[in-house]
Amino acid sequence: MIRWLVFLLLAYGALYAGVWLHEIGHSLLDYRFGCKDSWIHVQVKPYIFFSTPGPVDIEKYQAITPMKRTLAAYGGIMANLFWSVVSGVLIIAVRPGNEYLLFFLWMFLTLHLAEIVSYLLIGSIYLVSDMAVVVKEYPKLRVPNFILGVLLTAVYVWTLGKVPPAFQWFIVVWNVITVASMCGGRIVFSLLHKRVSTGK
Repeated sequence: MIRWLVFLLLAYGALYAGVWLHEIGHSLLDYRFGCKDSWIHVQVKPYIFFSTPGPVDIEKYQAITPMKRTLAAYGGIMANLFWSVVSGVLIIAVRPGNEYLLFFLWMFLTLHLAEIVSYLLIGSIYLVSDMAVVVKEYPKLRVPNFILGVLLTAVYVWTLGKVPPAFQWFIVVWNVITVASMCGGRIVFSLLHKRVSTGK
């Protein structure tokens, strides 16, 4: 029982860290392009939903070039890709003997891939959040994003198949719930944002 409670806490920690690092990826570029005063300040609540790289100066953001806005939109995915590679390398190179550390690294790896897939694959089908920004600036990127999403989904599924059997089912179930929650949350967030901006 205690083992699974520890797994739950580690899974939440890996998820929170993944979302926080995703937002930091956006924030670093927003800061680099002069739209933020501090790159370390992002909004990730304990319940994780509706996280943003804010506060961002909207006037300055709208004044930068479409290419910079697009790069900032990709910033979160680039951060997820970087950290998934780092965690994968650690799993292979270190081969931690501690079950909890091994669990955390696998959860950290798969959740970063989950976020990438949820954006590039699902987000290219139903345009929300970062992918909506990208396609607004460069509509022709929608198809390449989707194709890349399909390829990375294959990598993601393969990676889930490589998770140690001792906790594979837990990580797979957590990932499925996470992807569904991320996609659903972004749709709700986009609809609410649209309603606020249009006054309807």
